[in-house]
Amino acid sequence: MTKNVEQVVIEEEVVEENAFPFVENAQKVAQSAFYASLGAADAAREEVITLLEKTQKDVADILDKFISRGEKLEADGRKQIEKAVKTRRKQVDKTVNETTDAFEKRVEKVLHGMNVPSKNDIDALSRKIATLTKKVNALAKETKAE
Repeated sequence: MTKNVEQVVIEEEVVEENAFPFVENAQKVAQSAFYASLGAADAAREEVITLLEKTQKDVADILDKFISRGEKLEADGRKQIEKAVKTRRKQVDKTVNETTDAFEKRVEKVLHGMNVPSKNDIDALSRKIATLTKKVNALAKETKAE
């Protein structure tokens, strides 16, 4: 069973004719698959960009909210501290005044117990001396005139 050269050539041509549509179809399928992959990659890229932009905006919005809350908390805290300081100052002033009054009363009591005259006592005596001095001067003028 030997084939002659012509038969082999004819068989090769038949195989080539039958194989060409298959190869051509395979090329189209491969090319379509390549374009589909390229399109899918581009669509994925666009989706990632869109998601990143949305995420950046969301992060910026959240950050703005956090900043706003922080500023409000700082202002509220400052008001509370100022109120507490004001209340404490009033308490300290009241305590200082009460302590000063109590100290002055105790000092006055001790001095009075030692028979040391108070400022009021000295002022009263000064007024009496001034009145008596006027009367003495008036009497002295009367006796000189007589």
